[in-house]
Amino acid sequence: MEQADVPSAEEILTFASIHGNFVSIADRIFRRFEIIIPLDSRLDILKDALLQIVHLDGEDSAKIGLKVYEVEDLVDSLAAMQQKALEVRL
Repeated sequence: MEQADVPSAEEILTFASIHGNFVSIADRIFRRFEIIIPLDSRLDILKDALLQIVHLDGEDSAKIGLKVYEVEDLVDSLAAMQQKALEVRL
């Protein structure tokens, strides 16, 4: 991700975090984000936000090896862990 895309990515995650009930913390210097996901987070909203960020890179995403299916697999794995945690909690 280019330095210029960081504010856009931060804006996408901040807006999504309001509706998705998760927390996003941006580190602009290293161009990273930390996302804190409580058990009641809406992972579908997180997935949409992450996919929007992947598309910010456009063709550059292929250069760094970031694929849409990797984001989808990650969020699907998080959803499975979330479901197991909720089952244990009951």
